Amino acid sequence: MPADMPLFFRITAVEYADGGYGMEHAIKLSKAYHAAGVDVFHVSSGGEGPVGERKPGNYPGYQVPFARKIREALGVPVVAVGMLEDPALAQSVICSEEADLVAIARGMLRDPYWTIHAAKSLRSEYTTIPKQYERAYH
Repeated sequence: MPADMPLFFRITAVEYADGGYGMEHAIKLSKAYHAAGVDVFHVSSGGEGPVGERKPGNYPGYQVPFARKIREALGVPVVAVGMLEDPALAQSVICSEEADLVAIARGMLRDPYWTIHAAKSLRSEYTTIPKQYERAYH
């Protein structure tokens, strides 16, 4: 891997299965991975077993605090996830420095032109319009 290419690593910050680990363990793991060369952490939660007593959130931004805690503990860039497809919410996460990047997975699956629509709704200058669609935006 080229030295100037950032290495991203997706980590589960909190595991909801009974007996699953929490933030302290995730931070410990993140420090070890960072020492091994990881540059950016893509922070999620759950997914390693059935949900137990500890329940995940189910609202936009519920995983953002996990990303923020890893960012604060390690001082490295993080990607936040978790129902962040509202452009204003995604922008807020970045502007408030809770994360350096946001992932819009399901939102982009539902709307492949999410970036264009988000830029337009935020009244940003958008220049990434596919050439064949330019006429529709000017």
